[in-house]
Amino acid sequence: MVARRLSALSLLLGSAGAAVVSLQLTHKPKTLSEIKRASQRRAEIGQRFAASLSADGIPSVSLTDVEDAEYYGEVDIGTPAQKFSVIYDTGSSNLWVPSKKCTNCKPRGGHYDASASKSTAANGKSFTLQYGTGNCQGFLTNDNIQLGGLSVENFTFGEVTTEAKDVFGQAPFDGILGMGPPAAAVDQTPMPMDMLVKQGKIQHNIFAFYLASGGKKGSTLTLGGTDSQFHTGDFHYVPVSVGAHLLPYWLVTAGDIKIGGKSSGACYPFLGCQMVVDTGTSVFAGPPSAMNKVIAEIGNVSADCSNAASLPTITLTMGGKDFELGPEFYVLRGKDDSGKEQCALGLEAVNAGVPIWILGDPFLRKYYTVWDSEQNRVGFALAKQPGQAGLLVI
Repeated sequence: MVARRLSALSLLLGSAGAAVVSLQLTHKPKTLSEIKRASQRRAEIGQRFAASLSADGIPSVSLTDVEDAEYYGEVDIGTPAQKFSVIYDTGSSNLWVPSKKCTNCKPRGGHYDASASKSTAANGKSFTLQYGTGNCQGFLTNDNIQLGGLSVENFTFGEVTTEAKDVFGQAPFDGILGMGPPAAAVDQTPMPMDMLVKQGKIQHNIFAFYLASGGKKGSTLTLGGTDSQFHTGDFHYVPVSVGAHLLPYWLVTAGDIKIGGKSSGACYPFLGCQMVVDTGTSVFAGPPSAMNKVIAEIGNVSADCSNAASLPTITLTMGGKDFELGPEFYVLRGKDDSGKEQCALGLEAVNAGVPIWILGDPFLRKYYTVWDSEQNRVGFALAKQPGQAGLLVI
């Protein structure tokens, strides 16, 4: 289902530590009705997130909407390998898959069977993961996992035995592999990237996402560094915000959001706009009082897409650099029940109880993005688009 691409260099280096390894992702764009349902869920998620904030401002519910993600990849667990389709999600920090012992998981897809693996080791500790749209429960297990052909020995992950059926029952994936900060991991389970470096499988705790648009092939997660075929020009890095000490996300600061070259006034003078860089969110979202200013400046998007090309450019200022985002990226296109393409604005106001923004897929499709744990920063470079010279699509 998901092809793997290992460079010859990676194969030669083997256990000495591969330079960079890539694994292919599948993109499943939403239909118009799915876009509308995701919008309704975000309002509910914001309310639950806000309600979960403790006195010190730390939430107990993840912002992740598991039904919103559009990009999936493969992970193998056990010996011999049992294959699972998972969301590689920078907005959460745990790996879980359905267990063979699950009482209400959907029958199709993968179900981890510990008795079929020669490398499994019982952990037994129970866990519960709270997402904005529902939760899943089970117990922790240790086994070998493989990402892009790289093996992590004795990795701790969750076997789900009960899940919110209305949330996960129709999902086109089996589980989630979180790539958020370690501080967000439930039960302090280790992070895959940390373990890959610790076990000498890659040299650097750095990963990057290239997200193709419109269901086209080529979406890729790169482990250990970046791949020059996916971008033009240099990366511009933005440090992780100090706010990440309270909200454990890949959080960066935008100093301004401009519409058509004019400041929207949406960001605070000194604090700016605090943005979660999240592969698991299909829109650009922000607090209502600020995002509504941005939406008002953009204007209405015609459902028939007739004015999409004439809408203004959004510019985010981060780390002293302007990043432009045109309507070809922030206007969402989905087919209605008759198969006709319709347009909707890919910006949304979400009240999460704290003034955080979510920099989701519309921005990440325009900019090839790297998450650098070694220097605690996120980098952006202009992504090559399908058909552009030098871009290899497998």
